[in-house]
Amino acid sequence: MRYPSTGKEVYLGLNLSNTMLTGIGKGTITRETVSVDYLKELFKKYGVIVSCKPEQRPLLERMNETYDLGLEIPDTLKLFQLSEQHRRLVVVNVQGVQRKNGSLLNSYTPEELNEATFTFVKYYVQSKHYDELVAENEKLRKELEQDEAWINRTDSI
Repeated sequence: MRYPSTGKEVYLGLNLSNTMLTGIGKGTITRETVSVDYLKELFKKYGVIVSCKPEQRPLLERMNETYDLGLEIPDTLKLFQLSEQHRRLVVVNVQGVQRKNGSLLNSYTPEELNEATFTFVKYYVQSKHYDELVAENEKLRKELEQDEAWINRTDSI
């Protein structure tokens, strides 16, 4: 499957680091676990850029085979920073494989790769800070209450 180039691609990687977030100023990050079907639709709409170390390729190939994602896996690590255009990051959580000090190993046997399972977490960066969103929500709630009071008023004649 070939995903589009939109200028607003979703990044996909096996971890999340602070350096990925330095391209965004003040804002709010939402996090949600997502399904493979959701990912396919997201990638169809925005495109996807895979960021992984070359030694992690077999893990991503296994994921591609398992879920028929059709990701193009680069031969070299593509570093990125989230920005105003690129606001979405999907982190692939890998379970069922050995780790060293919490990190994935540089290689796995075919048997170990067969034991790997994957879940997906989408991070989305909003340009508004959480405090601004709370204030905006409070203002909208008050306006709604005023509208409801007006609609439900009882006039005595």
